[in-house]
Amino acid sequence: MVAYMATHAGTAQQPFDLDPNFRLYDSDNWYIASVCPLPDGKVLIAGQFDYPFNMGLNGLARLHPSGFWDYTFEPNNLGMGKITPWDAGLFYIASSQTVRRLLPDGTQDPTFIGMNLGPYFSSVQGGDYHVFPDGRVLMSGAHILSDSIRGFEGMYNLVWFSNTGYLDTTRTHRASDGVIYEIEEQPDGKFLCSGVLTEYEGTPVGKIFRVHPDGALDTSFQTDFVWGEARAFKTLADAHILAGGYLRRNGQQDTLCLVRLMPNGDVDPAFHLSTFEASWTTSSAPLVRGIHVLNDGGIVITGFFDHVDGAVRGGISLLDSNGMTSTDAFHGSGCGPFEYMGSINKSIRHFVPAPDGSYYIHGAYHGYDDGTTNDTTQRLVSRLYGLDVGVEEGRPQAGRLTVAPNPASGSAQVTYDEPLVQTELILSDAFGRTVRHQAMIGGTANLELHGVSSGVYHLQLLDRGHYVTRSKLVVQ
Repeated sequence: MVAYMATHAGTAQQPFDLDPNFRLYDSDNWYIASVCPLPDGKVLIAGQFDYPFNMGLNGLARLHPSGFWDYTFEPNNLGMGKITPWDAGLFYIASSQTVRRLLPDGTQDPTFIGMNLGPYFSSVQGGDYHVFPDGRVLMSGAHILSDSIRGFEGMYNLVWFSNTGYLDTTRTHRASDGVIYEIEEQPDGKFLCSGVLTEYEGTPVGKIFRVHPDGALDTSFQTDFVWGEARAFKTLADAHILAGGYLRRNGQQDTLCLVRLMPNGDVDPAFHLSTFEASWTTSSAPLVRGIHVLNDGGIVITGFFDHVDGAVRGGISLLDSNGMTSTDAFHGSGCGPFEYMGSINKSIRHFVPAPDGSYYIHGAYHGYDDGTTNDTTQRLVSRLYGLDVGVEEGRPQAGRLTVAPNPASGSAQVTYDEPLVQTELILSDAFGRTVRHQAMIGGTANLELHGVSSGVYHLQLLDRGHYVTRSKLVVQ
């Protein structure tokens, strides 16, 4: 039984409750790999998803704050991975093997070349990337360099690029005996690294290791992980490090999905090591993909799991600062499963704060249950109320939305008595499914109801993609 929670303008919500007014409309398919909330409330999304009127899967698009598609932004496949905002509205995005820089409208920045167009670089296996303040890029993975002048020939795993996309010939590129998939800059400029390798520049390393800002191995930091990978890092104020993924220590058989490391790389014995399950599948092990630390020290983790220490937690869980599972939030069943390309998908990749204090979750899921609202219509990306955000999203509620007649049959006249700029009406049923979506011009609209089944519906008014108010409509 789906419980759809009807909210009223100005009503404060509990932190991290689902915002049922935000929904990815008319899309489905595989996953959202990255979201980037923008200052104006819009949201960039990247991954593999359907887009209205486009054939095949798309990699990049922009949403209004309501979740509706922003048709002024041309969807494309220039990237489908991690999005990093940069200067003057430009942003970087990972493709399958390299990184591109795009203009605010989603087109490619002509001042940053395709990396493979440079004379010394050929991409092979994509990994992670980091953007420096001046626009230079450090990229991991496994790639071929052909810079015989400076002696860089063969496969390299940490490769620097200038802010124009060319191989940075002033840097020392670094190699290992495998592939580096994940990198994360620490506050002091060093980088945590993880991947499938056993040696870095001829020196044995664990599955998590650290390098200096110039890429040289930091021998003061050593871990004893001999199997698996880290997929997420978070350096804390006391220099301890949270690491998430799937890892196994030397001489032990237990797989660890979240650990806290001491500044020297030792596992912190004071941190609780939770057990994780992914009970819906036998083909993949559970893993943690995202870590976000709240101001009070609480830890929000996301990933591929449905139980944490025996408690139901579908892809997202709140832990206290010592790693113990909390019941303060995310105590529902979390994200729901769906089948795609013969496998069951059910995971949340990241928990992303937005400028207005709300949060976005995204990944590969159908439906989301936070313990208060169970909305089966959620798809791939959802918005959660934040610590200081209510339904109004900062908009004063001076106007009145009127629907007449109500109950209605065939059609209804909708009016709003305050001036707005670009308004839309959304009629949704008790399960949150959209049955009508149309523009509203000049404060009035004739809402066509032919073919709409009898029942109670929710009518929402949006202005420039922002939620304004709502009303109940009974269709006879």
